[in-house]
Amino acid sequence: MSVSIMKKPKNKFILAVICIIVLIIFSQVYIAFSHSNTDTNSYLTLVEGKGTLNEDLIELQQKYVLSSWDKIRIIWDSSLAVVEWWDGSLTRLGWNTKISIDQNQISRDYSTINISFQLIAWKTWSNVVSFIGKDSSFIQNFEWVEAWVRGTVFDVDLDKDYIRVSDHQVELTLESWEEIVVSEGSVLNTSNFSLIEIEEFLRNIQDSTWTQLNEKFDSEYISALKQGLKKSLQDSNPLSYVLPLVSKKHKLLQALKGSDNYSEIQAIVDTIETWEREEVYTAVVSEYQNINFVSARDYEFYKRKVFYKKVMIALGEEQDTEALVRTSVYDLQDMLQLGDMQAAKETLSFLGEHKNILPSIDSSFLWSELEKLPTKLKEEFQTSLSGFEGLLDFQLPKVPSIDVWTLEDKARDGLRSIDEWVQDFIGNKAGNLLDQFSR
Repeated sequence: MSVSIMKKPKNKFILAVICIIVLIIFSQVYIAFSHSNTDTNSYLTLVEGKGTLNEDLIELQQKYVLSSWDKIRIIWDSSLAVVEWWDGSLTRLGWNTKISIDQNQISRDYSTINISFQLIAWKTWSNVVSFIGKDSSFIQNFEWVEAWVRGTVFDVDLDKDYIRVSDHQVELTLESWEEIVVSEGSVLNTSNFSLIEIEEFLRNIQDSTWTQLNEKFDSEYISALKQGLKKSLQDSNPLSYVLPLVSKKHKLLQALKGSDNYSEIQAIVDTIETWEREEVYTAVVSEYQNINFVSARDYEFYKRKVFYKKVMIALGEEQDTEALVRTSVYDLQDMLQLGDMQAAKETLSFLGEHKNILPSIDSSFLWSELEKLPTKLKEEFQTSLSGFEGLLDFQLPKVPSIDVWTLEDKARDGLRSIDEWVQDFIGNKAGNLLDQFSR
């Protein structure tokens, strides 16, 4: 009788060990299967008009898989096509545009991204939503110029000879190997590489219909991404409860999705051994790609984005630190535009941890935003920024500051009626396009 009693605990222990082993094996198989089924294709969709892919006519509203060396041509003045890159970024091709794809590669975990294409004729508008780290790149070539992009909204028009940066910055490498940085809100002449005055651009150069069309699509596309992000943060399955029990990597990923206290996340980071860091870092970068597009306008999402950045810097041995800090400086610009002190304090706390990097980052554009604030709010921001004197560049920029938004409003108010096709396109096509491109 006594022998039987002794065997039961032992048997239960063995059974528990077997169950844990089976769960670990099953989880690894599940993760491997998920990665192997990740869609890493880029797609071309003709939204309106007529176009060709490698000289073959393409049909409206059909997705075509793209490969390196593919050539796309958009025909007719009323045509529009969209390239949905596999990382979620978009490039829209205006009428009479022609591009050639040079590189179209991605790792299945989205940690490494390399996209390169050449604009041969007319114009494009790109919205790069992913994080482009040290080993990744998004490059647009045109007229012997390379435009290196990191989380940016920009458009290039070869007919009117300009590149405009609407969000963040673009680094240009000229044929002479000279490098030029085009900052947010700037427009550069692509013939002589001189700055175009904003007022001159808005009144005499800008295609207002093209701008409004793309801003409309961008706004609705980002809204769709937010809905997808919200759903992904809320979704769970049995493995989401099991994996954190047996894996520090998954415990950290779970905390990044759900914890509101960074100290809890940091406690997990502190337990990760040196030999584990590269694998965990890659997993965090992969997850971060889903939240990189978030701006300071969505505080709850943005706060979580900062958590991801801190973990990436802690695990990444400074390989992407400068890029992550630079994007936070641009986030600070959003906060000045919104007058959002809560988000600003979150960002300044993050920037304060990396003051050694700030002098190498151009932050002069923050001055014009600070000057637009009401007196009381401006004083509050200046007090918060007092600890960054000499680190953030608050000198007046060489080019006179212009209230871009006011000028755009005036330019749009002065426009006559938009073509009936454009009205129909903006009103009816945007929703259909989102259905195709939402993840």
